[in-house]
Amino acid sequence: MTTKTTKTTYREPGQGAIDFATQFVVGLTREQAKPIIEQLLAGNLHDKTDKRIKRCEYCGYYYRDKTRPNNSRTCSRECKIARDTLKRARKNADKALLKQDFEKELYTYYARHLEYPFYLSEHYMLKRAHNHETPCTDDKLAQIDAAKQRGYKRKATNTPTDGSDKVYVRGLRYKHSYGEVQTSFIPREEIDEYFINKYGAYKLRMERRRAEQFSCSK
Repeated sequence: MTTKTTKTTYREPGQGAIDFATQFVVGLTREQAKPIIEQLLAGNLHDKTDKRIKRCEYCGYYYRDKTRPNNSRTCSRECKIARDTLKRARKNADKALLKQDFEKELYTYYARHLEYPFYLSEHYMLKRAHNHETPCTDDKLAQIDAAKQRGYKRKATNTPTDGSDKVYVRGLRYKHSYGEVQTSFIPREEIDEYFINKYGAYKLRMERRRAEQFSCSK
C-alpha cells in the first residue's frame, strides 16, 4: 500500500499565520520556540477537528479563518494578492508555451527562395489565398473599368436589369456625379501580351492551368 504525500511550499508568513503562531510561543526565547514551531508546522498543536484552522494556500502556514462563512483560503489579504499574481503568471507562461507563432510556422512551408515559389502544404496555402486577387474574365474586367469611369456610382435599385451589369467594387463609400459612361473592351490578345511581357509565357500558362483547376473544383 502506497501513501500519496504532498510537499508543502513555505513562503514568507502572512499576518494571519503570524497571529496564529504567536499564541503558542509568546514569552519564549528563540531556542525554546524552535521545537514548538516544528510541532506547529506538523499540525500537532491545534485541534484537528476545528474546521476554522487551515493552511494558507500561499505561505503554507496554519492560520485561523476569521471570516463568517469560513471560506477563506489565505491567511491575509497580502497572501491572497500574491497567490492570484502567481496563478496569473503561471497561466500566462503556459499560454505562451502553447502559443504557436503562426507566421513563422506558415513560412516554413513556403519555398520562397525558388524562381517560382510554392507552398509545401495546401493547408497553409489556403490560409494566404485571401491576400491575392481573384482571376476575372474579360467581361468582368470591362465592367469594372466602366464602374471606375462612372465614379463607382451604382444604379438605382428600381432600374430594371438582367443582373449582368452588377459590379461589386471594394472601397465604395461616396457617390459622385460624372459624365456619360464610356464602356471599353480590352481584346484577349492585348491582355495576353501584357501578362507575357510582365510575367512570362510560362507563368501565364501555369496561372491559366491553376484557374481551370480552381473552376473545376467548384
